[in-house]
Amino acid sequence: MSRLFVKNRLRRRIVVLTYILLRKSRYFKGTSRQFLRMTWASFLAQLNLNQDLPFLLVAVFVGLVTGYVAVIFHDAIKIISSYLFYGTTALGLPTFNNYLRIFLLPLIPALGGLIVGLYNTFVVKARPEHGLPSVIKAVAQKNGKIPTKNWIHKTITSVVSIGTGGGGGREAPIAQVGASIGSTIAQLLKFSPGRTRTLLGCGAAAGLAAVFNAPIGGVMFAVEVILGDFSVKTFSPIVVAAVVGTVLSRSYLGSYPTFLVTKYSLVSDTELVFYFILGVLAGLSAVLFIRTFYIIEEHIQKIEKRFRIPAWSMPAIGGLLCGFICIWVPELYGFSYEVIDRALTGQESWTNMIAVYLLKPVVVALTVGSGGAGGMFAPTMKMGAMLGGMFGKVVNTLFPTITAASGAYALVGMGAVTAGIMRAPLTVILILFEVTGQYEIVLPIMFAAVTSALVARLAYPYTMETYVLEKENVRVGFGIALTIAGNISVLEVMQRKFVKFFDVTKVETIIDAFHNTRDSHFFITTPEGSFIGIIGLDEMSLVLKDGIFPGMIADDLVKKNVTVLYDTSKLDEALKIFEISEYSTLPVVEHQSGKLLGILKQDEAFSYYRKQMNLIGEDTGELVKQRAI
Repeated sequence: MSRLFVKNRLRRRIVVLTYILLRKSRYFKGTSRQFLRMTWASFLAQLNLNQDLPFLLVAVFVGLVTGYVAVIFHDAIKIISSYLFYGTTALGLPTFNNYLRIFLLPLIPALGGLIVGLYNTFVVKARPEHGLPSVIKAVAQKNGKIPTKNWIHKTITSVVSIGTGGGGGREAPIAQVGASIGSTIAQLLKFSPGRTRTLLGCGAAAGLAAVFNAPIGGVMFAVEVILGDFSVKTFSPIVVAAVVGTVLSRSYLGSYPTFLVTKYSLVSDTELVFYFILGVLAGLSAVLFIRTFYIIEEHIQKIEKRFRIPAWSMPAIGGLLCGFICIWVPELYGFSYEVIDRALTGQESWTNMIAVYLLKPVVVALTVGSGGAGGMFAPTMKMGAMLGGMFGKVVNTLFPTITAASGAYALVGMGAVTAGIMRAPLTVILILFEVTGQYEIVLPIMFAAVTSALVARLAYPYTMETYVLEKENVRVGFGIALTIAGNISVLEVMQRKFVKFFDVTKVETIIDAFHNTRDSHFFITTPEGSFIGIIGLDEMSLVLKDGIFPGMIADDLVKKNVTVLYDTSKLDEALKIFEISEYSTLPVVEHQSGKLLGILKQDEAFSYYRKQMNLIGEDTGELVKQRAI
């Protein structure tokens, strides 16, 4: 009976669609392209793919497409690099016996850069954007919409740039390609802005999961770094896409971990002290990487403008400089991962570790900063593995009985530096666990990664992504896109009705209000209305525990050193304060007079922000213009 019902319903839909087509074709007076576009829209309306189950099937398709592209991406880089750099060793080693290669090797990255520069100038006809920042910007400002041909362009330029010896890594580009694929499919199927952002996340997760063989890490990367949305409605399709992408990748590239390492574990509790020190060093190294990269990139841009160098030639110049450096240290090539494997087994030399640690940010900046393509995942992992390997050799030499081998520290350092650069320790912890298969070393990785992220944040406010976004006025705060919130005044969201007392009010009255109202924060003002401070749970607990003395008034109890918002403040400022502090309620004060105007609660602020994000519609700029007026 159910089969018959489904069959009849399908037949009915086909009849209805045919009727619509015939009716429209009879009266339609536009072009054939307009007719096909309208017919496609009618067909999608009949399918109703926005429902949860059909949407999961679309997520499966995104995972499949991204998985295939990731396999092609991986193999293309491997084929090109193997052909061009087979048997390459460092200049100065006894095995370097072909001195003609001194002149040829730097020309290979230069040629790759020239191809990329010409392609971007004459085919794409646009200067390449930074990879992951452009994806985050699309989520924050463009409802997840990325140009539909972007994934093709990014695939070609990344394969050429990395395969010919550029300094960038392959992981971030494939995540960007996957995000572009998800966004393109969402646009073709006319999905809503929310669904478009989710499919973008599906592609990013599937891409990273496929190339790293790390589905859990891919999912966490999409929700923590790209979307900043952990809701079940968003999470489920991303999980499905990441699993499909990983399974497909494993069927072609194998199911073994990305890095094969021996088993490491925490040798003693005292060793956590060393991992903490490594986390601090990793956080500072992360800042060093970010600062070095952008200083070199900005200098390259200044030189280009000053000497009026054609944009298409800049990647070639960057590739040539990169090639000269890599003659001496071939481990700096973006396609090379052997140096990480040797560090993880404790077999890398001091000379190589120092060289890679210091020069990897420079090589990446020369490649990507000049207009080439490549990502930051592998470079930061290389830098971190070198830092950990060097640190591990030192502590293992000084304290051999209570420390693990240097390879364990290389593994932890690899994750810690990456966490410091991304400020996403949870993503890094999960990726490191999956790419190594080492559960025993998770505790030190967690400890060092969180320490590194905290130190990096205290030392430097920007990540690799937010530095670019802040320059473009796209504000992102701890996973939440704050661009829209930057145009919303706190006066629109604040409460004007709340419990407040004068500074001369007796404490007995405040205690009575505490017992008879739901409020836990009481705002204290002068009789003229000027804000003084807050009496919160901490102050009330002291009074209820120790009792009060006769004549005690609100001014004796009030906490005066509190963070306030002003009538000129925007919602993004409030959201940032709520994220990094323990405040659940903030007073809103008039800037000139200091009078208390209202209060802003954390849950209401975030709720209002989410509603505004859902109401953005197709044109974010229109909302900004209306608010500006």
